[in-house]
Amino acid sequence: MFKFAKVSFIAGVVAIAGCGDAGPPRVPITGTLTLDGEPLAFKSLTLTPIEGTTGGGASGYSDGEGKYQVLAMVPGAVQDFNGCPPGRYRVTVSEPLIPISDADFQTASKGEVIDSNEPAAAVFMPTTPRKKKQAKGAIPSVYASGTMSPLVIDVAEGNELIDLALASTAK
Repeated sequence: MFKFAKVSFIAGVVAIAGCGDAGPPRVPITGTLTLDGEPLAFKSLTLTPIEGTTGGGASGYSDGEGKYQVLAMVPGAVQDFNGCPPGRYRVTVSEPLIPISDADFQTASKGEVIDSNEPAAAVFMPTTPRKKKQAKGAIPSVYASGTMSPLVIDVAEGNELIDLALASTAK
């Protein structure tokens, strides 16, 4: 009986210790996302590790003024971790899957929970893809490519403010 209690105690301590943040150190990254010098509002961005950088990368969204911050991608995490592990990253920028607005950022910053009694918004998925002309101010498709995006950044302590400047002429 004593042996079972001892094993249970050790397993409990290991389980609790495993719930902590054991990941690599992170650098809090913020900046402004622009296209041809104009702020890019409500866009999704992802930092994918390259050239031997460890960790899962980071992602975030720009707000109504093009300002962004990133959260680390931590496999199995049940909470958000601000920042990104140091290293070299390719940045992809795209339209978010679900449209966002200033109200979403205000709710998130206050830690408010949206009324759970309201029905969730339906997501419309077209049955046939349509070709669209690229609208003025739209993100050039090269920035959405995880292998071809020309945006490459170095994340390091002391390099926390990284402005991301896109050009509509990028190919």
